[in-house]
Amino acid sequence: MTLIETALDGLDVAVDGLEYTTCGLHAQAEVRPDLLRPVCRALHSLGFFLETVTAIDWLADEIIQGVYLFNHYEQNTRFKLTIRTVRAHPVFPSVGAIYPGAVWHERETGEFFGITYKDSPDSRCLLLPAETTFHPLRKDFRPQAQPVDTA
Repeated sequence: MTLIETALDGLDVAVDGLEYTTCGLHAQAEVRPDLLRPVCRALHSLGFFLETVTAIDWLADEIIQGVYLFNHYEQNTRFKLTIRTVRAHPVFPSVGAIYPGAVWHERETGEFFGITYKDSPDSRCLLLPAETTFHPLRKDFRPQAQPVDTA
């Protein structure tokens, strides 16, 4: 049993093994949003750290996919975990209580993709002004032309 399978034993998660030399990952899994925190707790308990939190906008499918990348300090074991939700009002559970560094990533991903992270300890905008109403990494985002000062 791999370290990832050991961590996720007893959870309803199907892990797909991958070839690290071709994609830089050892395994991946997609879970329902309600399993995100239990999976993160299980990974954390075995020494996995969170590398990043980001998202993908699947415009044609009307889906926002959350992407979480993990690794292990003692055993190079990279793992990608994904969750999906509807694009119209994307809400994911925050993993900031498990991985405090995730809050920064959630703040950035939230403002750029329009995702709300439920129970986040800090949901303030990180990079964009608080009054921003657009999400620049959404596939349907079109920047408005800004006047250019030629003087």
